Amino acid sequence: MTRFGTVALACMACALSGATAAELRLVDGKVLSGTAVRMDAQGIAWKDASGGESRHPLDQVARIDPAPAPARNPSEAWSDVELTDGSILRATRIVFAKDSAKAELSGGGEITFPLGSIQNILFPAHRDDWRKDWTTRLAQKRRKDILAIIRQDAVNALEGTLGEPDAEGKAMPFTPAGTDRTVPVPFANIHGIVFERLPDASLAPVAARVTDAGGSVWLAAEAGFDGTRWSLKTSGGITKAFTPEKPPVRIDMSRGKVVYLSDLKWMRATDPSAADTFRFRAGPTLDKNLDLGPIRMGGTPFSKGLGLSATTELEYDLGGEYREFRLVAGFDDAVGGGGPVLLRIDGDGKELLRQTVARQGRKVSAPFVVPVKDVRRLTITVEPSDPSDIAYGRHLHLGDARLTR
Repeated sequence: MTRFGTVALACMACALSGATAAELRLVDGKVLSGTAVRMDAQGIAWKDASGGESRHPLDQVARIDPAPAPARNPSEAWSDVELTDGSILRATRIVFAKDSAKAELSGGGEITFPLGSIQNILFPAHRDDWRKDWTTRLAQKRRKDILAIIRQDAVNALEGTLGEPDAEGKAMPFTPAGTDRTVPVPFANIHGIVFERLPDASLAPVAARVTDAGGSVWLAAEAGFDGTRWSLKTSGGITKAFTPEKPPVRIDMSRGKVVYLSDLKWMRATDPSAADTFRFRAGPTLDKNLDLGPIRMGGTPFSKGLGLSATTELEYDLGGEYREFRLVAGFDDAVGGGGPVLLRIDGDGKELLRQTVARQGRKVSAPFVVPVKDVRRLTITVEPSDPSDIAYGRHLHLGDARLTR
């Protein structure tokens, strides 16, 4: 038996049974009381208190509250398992196998997931002080896995490499950094574990944040209601079916709103060539090209974007609130010069994208998708692809540069 934590699961829809009072909140602010009839990818069918039925596309749905949240048991102990997709499972018991884990969930039910889908686990998550301490530790930079134990009522976090649980699921092998000695650590002695993993580019977009009756939060890519029970599929591909007696208590579909980079205030902007008296272009520019006209690449207009000279470095505070950074990088049709240039995107000091961008015949731009889940500091650098290249006119435009939650 053990406890396991993971960051995140993607969720999309929430539940509502005919016997339970429920609310449907629309993007336009309207609130409808009643019950859900059915929900699929096309929309949700809703029956109001008078028996009238209406259907609403999902892009018009802000939130569904299928059932009231039950009262919490103040004496209940639980662990928080955060998955790589951002879902956080509240588990009263965790059973480990060699390559998987099974969590018995607060509020009832259980779920089995691959060991590789775990981001971190805080075992005594029911204590407010430990949760606050853990949140602070997760925000700190690290290069290896973390094993945390308690010594003299203080958290002792050790860097190293975590292995697979033993055959009985009672201990986690751990190799401290700087040594080649692996020690089996009983789960009963572990305060928390963190797996150092790269962002997973295969995660599906999150459509909804689903909260269940036990307090688990699922980041769902798909969700539905068949008239009897709610179900979902997380961003990481884990499926969950709810019983009619315990539907979700909230399905928040307001996530996924787009924030354009040109609407964010950067923390730092460095442009070594800005003081060059021979320099003839402004930069960075917001929603305009470097000649202060509309951004257009390959004939495609972009109402939102940035113009960056080489060399430019921008740093943004994302606060760990976003999952993806999407952009089209290329050369504006009306601005002479261009590449080749090197585009580098770093998150909290880790390289997330390194790409040389150059004109290739009529192809003057390319799209990129960069996972930024949990990233707090995003740094964008544009520089000549050849460090010895001091030619004037090197630049890059970022069209539709946007962050999604």
